[in-house]
Amino acid sequence: MCTSFRMTAVDGSVCIGRSMEFPDMMGAMITAIPRGVEFTSTAPDGPGFSWTTKLGVVGMDAIGNPQYLTDGMNEAGLYAGVLYMPGFASYEDPTGKASDRVISNMDICNFVLSTCSSVQEAFARVGELTVWGPDQPTIGGVPPIHLVLHDSTGDSGVIQFENGEQKHRPNPIGVATNAPYLDWHYNNLRQYLPGIHAMNPDPTAIGDVSFGPLSQGSGRFGVPGDGSSVSRFVSAATYVRDVLPAADARGQEMTVLHTLNNFDIPEGAMKGTGVGGRPQNDQTTWVSISSLNARRYIVRVQTNPTPVVVDLSQTDFSSGAPRQLTISDGDFTPITL
Repeated sequence: MCTSFRMTAVDGSVCIGRSMEFPDMMGAMITAIPRGVEFTSTAPDGPGFSWTTKLGVVGMDAIGNPQYLTDGMNEAGLYAGVLYMPGFASYEDPTGKASDRVISNMDICNFVLSTCSSVQEAFARVGELTVWGPDQPTIGGVPPIHLVLHDSTGDSGVIQFENGEQKHRPNPIGVATNAPYLDWHYNNLRQYLPGIHAMNPDPTAIGDVSFGPLSQGSGRFGVPGDGSSVSRFVSAATYVRDVLPAADARGQEMTVLHTLNNFDIPEGAMKGTGVGGRPQNDQTTWVSISSLNARRYIVRVQTNPTPVVVDLSQTDFSSGAPRQLTISDGDFTPITL
């Protein structure tokens, strides 16, 4: 399970917050992909679509494979993130399609980030391909995913797979979680947002007896607090609506980090069954902040309270193979009083 949202600073700087929930890190590392790298996806009977990277990318990989990205941004200011959609990811049928136009669902995040500069370009490029879902033994089945997109202009959208077709959906509020499909989540917000406010409610009276709020925060009464995808979508939407924007990108990065803290799930708080019927004890393994205008990618892992940052403007994307780094464990900073 994951939560993703967009926040914008007063000066227009766009920052994307994302939490990653899974039973473990799955070997994920922070990854840099230079320009000029050649990748080939898979088709049912062999090699699939091939592409050469045109834009430098920084992100978090999946299962330790630099070709499989689950989150990241590129030097043009485009963000892409893979979020789970269990029970709601019906991929396209590659039968009869030319193998060189077939791409694995595991490759679309990398493909989009390494070749596209905007949400609309990503829609167009992925729409030219057939996206299928091969089995991934490491995960224990076909990963049910959708692709969340944002760019530095503030445009947002999702690519979802419904009834064997690609659905390219605009996402003007910039919030995404997991199942069900985005249009359902939008309709569900109508049940909550009209009655939820950042301001405390005014007192009401029955006869001569006045009833005022018991404490600060009473305006948020009714925001669901469970960890389900539906509830996290509602909660994230209230934060996106109500949290005050910072002045600039650096301030907005910090605001997004504080907002992400509200979606941090410790081990043991969320248990269930995952792909292939395996037990799935979801926990927040890492969070990321993609500062799209400042071109900064920030990650904090479960075992280190200190975020790390990659400045894409200072990263060498000119040539070479993908580079990976495991974010080391850390501790709280000691001080002397």
